[in-house]
Amino acid sequence: MTCPQCNQRIPAKALWTPAGLSGVVCTNCNAALCPKPISAILVFTVSFGLGDLALMLLRHKGAEFWLACLGFFVVFAAVFALAAPVFLRMRLKDHGDPHLSGHRA
Repeated sequence: MTCPQCNQRIPAKALWTPAGLSGVVCTNCNAALCPKPISAILVFTVSFGLGDLALMLLRHKGAEFWLACLGFFVVFAAVFALAAPVFLRMRLKDHGDPHLSGHRA
């Protein structure tokens, strides 16, 4: 995963912010970044799909429902943590976009 402004590598720890993926900042040039939508959808879909597969497998093996749900969340989080630095492509955050709420500040 590289910064589109300075073309330097963005460390994976830069993704783990309290603001989530919307608060990623390049550690080299301090550019505000956000993920490209298609790459974010890909990471979420892969994480959710493998988590759901774990849920179904655990339920098929006779695990309790709460244990199967816990397995889903563990697999989802692990796959997301491993796939995000590999598949996410970042772009510069456009600060001129209107807010989704429609309110004007």
